[in-house]
Amino acid sequence: MGLFTHRTTTVFSFAWAVAAVPLVGACAWTPPLDPDAAVVTNSLSGSVIYSGSAAPSDVIVLLFDAADPPPPAGTGSPVAFSTVSATSFTGAGAGVQAAPWALSQVPDGQWLVTALMDMDDDFQPLLSSNSGATCGDIIGAYLASLQATDLGVVSIKGGVLLDDVTLVLASQLPTERPAFQFATNAVDQIAAAMALSDPSNGDELFTLVSTGIYSDIVQLTGPFDGTDTCDTAFWVHFVDDDQDGVPDPHPDASYAKMGIPFVWPRVYLQYLGDTGADAGDSYVAEAIVDPLMLDQYGGSVPLGVPTPVTQLSVAFVPAAMHLFADGSSETVSAPDLPVGAWSVTVVAETGQTWTLPNEVAEFNSTDDAFNPASQGETLLVQ
Repeated sequence: MGLFTHRTTTVFSFAWAVAAVPLVGACAWTPPLDPDAAVVTNSLSGSVIYSGSAAPSDVIVLLFDAADPPPPAGTGSPVAFSTVSATSFTGAGAGVQAAPWALSQVPDGQWLVTALMDMDDDFQPLLSSNSGATCGDIIGAYLASLQATDLGVVSIKGGVLLDDVTLVLASQLPTERPAFQFATNAVDQIAAAMALSDPSNGDELFTLVSTGIYSDIVQLTGPFDGTDTCDTAFWVHFVDDDQDGVPDPHPDASYAKMGIPFVWPRVYLQYLGDTGADAGDSYVAEAIVDPLMLDQYGGSVPLGVPTPVTQLSVAFVPAAMHLFADGSSETVSAPDLPVGAWSVTVVAETGQTWTLPNEVAEFNSTDDAFNPASQGETLLVQ
């Protein structure tokens, strides 16, 4: 059967205990910090509220454009960040504690403000390998209200000081970042296009496998063996929010029209080669978790239930957005997609991410069984 022709008829229900504020589970899949952000005199400040039983750790406060949110809602990069020292928190022991935070030189605009308490002291916003929340970190944000989990939007302009922005650290992440390496890393765009037009041609897939990361710069245990959710895994979730026994359609209307279901994790691709004479151009695309992972088709993942797996089959969709430096865009399809190396980013439902290639490839291994070179590989589009 073809990739986009499957539907299911069995109803499942499951209460997925993920973070209450999923948007701050990780930084973006693109390099963090916008070097072109305007420098003005606006300032944001307020308090970070923490009520956990463990002693507080350092907190990183991140600023995102409200129109370009971070994972899982988007793929935005932070335009600024600041750090709150663990020693800044008031109070002793368990109970509600508070610490002041501030961001200066904030551009005019509408912003999301998130916070991450780095419980294992491995967060580094300038490295994609370290710029994400890990299992056990505590995440939060400025919320629309204290009774809601939706992120609040902060509007600011004209060189003002807004000093009452409260960030609530609300949730401890129960899972690890979806660190992976390639089992197969080559796809043929012509074959993928044929699969779309005629499902009998099959599907053009590539395969990712979970891996622990044992490096001088970051340590993530795994892969998941069924005992510890803090081991690396792909938590696959075919979404059925309306509980009609059929996977919900993909949130992108163009994908939904092709019958592509809504499934976590999301998998994003970005071309790494020369985009031509126009500096600032880029090509980005989304690949899709193979629906054959559903148990109705022989897979191990029931509908509506986030399920940990350590091997992820991903279908290559032969289309991408060509983003121009002036902000315009066009859709490019096979056979005109750029040939060569593409990065792959897996975005978990919690917002945690992992990207290949990353900086781990440049550092020494701390375990003979772990090969850092695996973190320098790319997806090859032919």
